[in-house]
Amino acid sequence: MKKLIAAAVAAAVIAPASVMAAGPTLYGKLHLGVESHDNNGSSADGTQYDEWSLNTRSSRIGVKGSEDLGNGMKVGYLIEWDVRMDGDGSDMGQRNRAVTLSGDWGTALAGRWDTPFKTVGRKIDMFGDQAGDLRNLNGDQDFRLDNVVAYVTPNMNGFSATIAYSFDAGTGCSDSTTACSGDNQDADAWSFNAIYNNGPLLVALGYTDADDAGQPSTTTTGGFALDSTTGLVTGAAPVTSANNTDNLSAWRLGGSYAFGDFKVAASYTDFDNVGFVDGADTDVWTLGASYKMGNNKIKFQYADRDETSSAADDGADMWALGIDHAMSKRTTVYAIYASTDNDDGSARTSWRGGNSSNSGVGTGGEKADTLAVGIIHKF
Repeated sequence: MKKLIAAAVAAAVIAPASVMAAGPTLYGKLHLGVESHDNNGSSADGTQYDEWSLNTRSSRIGVKGSEDLGNGMKVGYLIEWDVRMDGDGSDMGQRNRAVTLSGDWGTALAGRWDTPFKTVGRKIDMFGDQAGDLRNLNGDQDFRLDNVVAYVTPNMNGFSATIAYSFDAGTGCSDSTTACSGDNQDADAWSFNAIYNNGPLLVALGYTDADDAGQPSTTTTGGFALDSTTGLVTGAAPVTSANNTDNLSAWRLGGSYAFGDFKVAASYTDFDNVGFVDGADTDVWTLGASYKMGNNKIKFQYADRDETSSAADDGADMWALGIDHAMSKRTTVYAIYASTDNDDGSARTSWRGGNSSNSGVGTGGEKADTLAVGIIHKF
């Protein structure tokens, strides 16, 4: 009898512990597409890129879990890696990864993570990780930063906010002549968002700022070289000029509304000092719509990017038309046609955003057209 009582007591003690410590969960997203890319370049001057290819688009695998600490507190973790499903490049590139501590007061996070500014754009994009992804025109500052600490508020009737700080975002240290170490070269960054997502309505505001520490103070152009064919020295004398750098910053306002099966989405993004170049400012506005019919969804999206200056002539616009077919809750097949129209100083494409294969580049002043069919499976 004493042995039975002892066994019962032991079971009562051990069982809650096993419930409180949730084991790790494996998850992933596998995304492959067969795509045609055409930058309408010239074969005569070597700018042409017109190819069919197999592309992996942000395929990933990860592990996540949590443990209940009691008193409403919970510790969690997530570690995610890039997976090259087409075999090009190398696997296990770093994606989001963090340790979290949460309670009624919200969630604290530490690790490598998407900025809150980037999160706003991902919620609006109807072609995320596909051909026609808004990042082709709108992703200059959609960063995933290292050394991040962040705080996320509790969800309050659909409203939540996030603020994040990176001790060293890794955006500096591009000048090979600089030691790039110590406090004087830390390129920190911070970002926040405020999101209201309740029922059919989503409204989101985001901001980001990245320090220009570590950016090169000068640029050298020109230089002499030996022509291997003629044996003559060619080129111009090197010219060194000062770089006028400044912090990257941007704010983004976006929203969507669902009228039953019909949904509309729009956003506006204002960029300051693109590429850390002082005065290189531009803006992008987007508009999208989708209509769901059973397991099918037809969607359209348009984006327009203004030029940073009339001299640069680097504006562009992009549109995409596609159809998704849900074969199950976890598997989707799709077909998309997307096109980017570049000004003379722009060489953007309609396919590089979200494309891990990152094939091909655009041609200045020309269209960049994509036809894609693909499959997405989540587990």
